[in-house]
Amino acid sequence: MTSDNLIDRGRFMGHPLDDIAELEELRLQAEDLARRFAAGEREAAEVSARDSHEVVRVVLASDGRISEVDVFFHWQRRISSDQLGAAMVEAADEAARLRIEAWSNGVSQATGNEPDVPAPASSPTGSGLTEPGDESAVNFARGLFHVLTDSFARLDDLAAEAERAALAISTSADPEDRVRVTLSGERLSAVSIDNAWLRMAHADQVGAAVIQALQQAYADREQAIRLRNSWPYDELERMTGDPAQLLANLGLGPRQAPRSD
Repeated sequence: MTSDNLIDRGRFMGHPLDDIAELEELRLQAEDLARRFAAGEREAAEVSARDSHEVVRVVLASDGRISEVDVFFHWQRRISSDQLGAAMVEAADEAARLRIEAWSNGVSQATGNEPDVPAPASSPTGSGLTEPGDESAVNFARGLFHVLTDSFARLDDLAAEAERAALAISTSADPEDRVRVTLSGERLSAVSIDNAWLRMAHADQVGAAVIQALQQAYADREQAIRLRNSWPYDELERMTGDPAQLLANLGLGPRQAPRSD
C-alpha cells in the first residue's frame, strides 16, 4: 500500500476519540433541542382567548383543537344574537395566534433550568440517558427505519390527502341540531345557532352545544383522513409525535417520565 493510499484512507477513518467527541456534541445538541421542545409544549399546553367584545372565551387543548367555549351571561347586552357566532370565531382565531406565539416563545427562551426537565448528563454514559448503542435504542431505530421506509412508499398519496384536508370545508352539528359549526381545514370559520333556541338557552348551554358540534366536526374530519390514521402513518405519529421522547428513545436525550394519561 502506497503512502498516498494511506493518506487517502486516513481521510475517511477518523480517530475514535474524535467520534466520541462528536457523539457527545450530538448528545448535547439533542438535549438542548429536547428542552426547547418541552418548554414550547408547556407554554402552549392550554391557551385561551376572548373576542373583542369580551362575551366569549375559547380554550385550546394541547393538540390545538378547541376544547372549551365559554359564553358569558352578559353577552346579550353587548352584541346581537347574529353576532355571537362571529365572536366565537374571533376568539378561536386569537387563541390560535396566542398558541403559536406561546410555543415559539417557549422554544426560543428555554434556558435549561425549566422545571420538570431532566438535567443533561455530563458524559455519554451519564444517568438518565440511553446509549445510542444500547439494545433498546438500536431496536427503536430499526423499527423507525422500517416505518419510515413504508411511509415514503406512499408519500404521494399522503400529500394528496393532506392537501385535500387542508382545503376541505365541512359543516357539522350537535345532536339536537341547534348549533352548526364550519371547519376550513382545522380552523373554525363559522358558527350558526338556531335563533329560537338561543333566545331561551342559558349561556352555559350555548357553549356546551358548540363543543358538541365541534366534537362531531373533529370526528368527521378524522374520517376524511383515513390514510394518515392508518399504517404506517399512525405508527409514525406514535413514534415521532413527541420530539423529546423521540430523542430519548434514540438514546440522544434524557429519558422521559411516563405520561399520566
